[in-house]
Amino acid sequence: MERIINLQEKDSLIAVIDTIQLYQIGSENLKEFSQFVYKMYAHHYKKKYKWIPREEDLISMEKSDREQFNSSVYFGYKSRENLLIGTIKATLKKENIIFPIEYEFGIDIKQIIKEKELEIEEVWHLGRLAIDSERLKKENTTLTSREILKNLLLHSLRVIGENDKSLMIAESDVLIHEIFKELGLEMKIIGAQKECLGSPTYPVMLTGIEINNWLAKQMELIY
Repeated sequence: MERIINLQEKDSLIAVIDTIQLYQIGSENLKEFSQFVYKMYAHHYKKKYKWIPREEDLISMEKSDREQFNSSVYFGYKSRENLLIGTIKATLKKENIIFPIEYEFGIDIKQIIKEKELEIEEVWHLGRLAIDSERLKKENTTLTSREILKNLLLHSLRVIGENDKSLMIAESDVLIHEIFKELGLEMKIIGAQKECLGSPTYPVMLTGIEINNWLAKQMELIY
């Protein structure tokens, strides 16, 4: 029987810091979540890499988030006006779920596990990382964009790291890959770089043991 990760309809409040709140996002606000991520990708990648967003990209994101809801955990920071500021999503792989690292990069996850002689029970995808730094500036908070990013990572990786025999895979923009490295997360590149949304991107992985080693070193309060 497949494990169901998520059934909640309403957003669930996790913490409040200054004027912003961290939630686990429920199904009734999933469309808002997808649209926020699309808007942030369109803004940043158009400015940096001249990527022209298409309506089909938004429709595809909404469809993917909707279909993967019971296999995923969605986190979002919201402003005092209840508008999203930062997001992230962790998805457990099931038979009917194919991740972008597979169909965009041609990565065979089972082959990677075999080649690296890993003992893996769960495969997770980390994605939908987006932060609206301009909206964050309008809030009366001491939190920076980098701290928002780190806290989103802490919460999502805690979910993935519940099983030491898990494997996290992702498609990482070169800039995000460097930021993760600065935070102490050495994501291993497992394939050739490719253009995604106009941005040079790596297929990457982390094992559950590596995730938990990183989590154990984090002394900051998770909020």
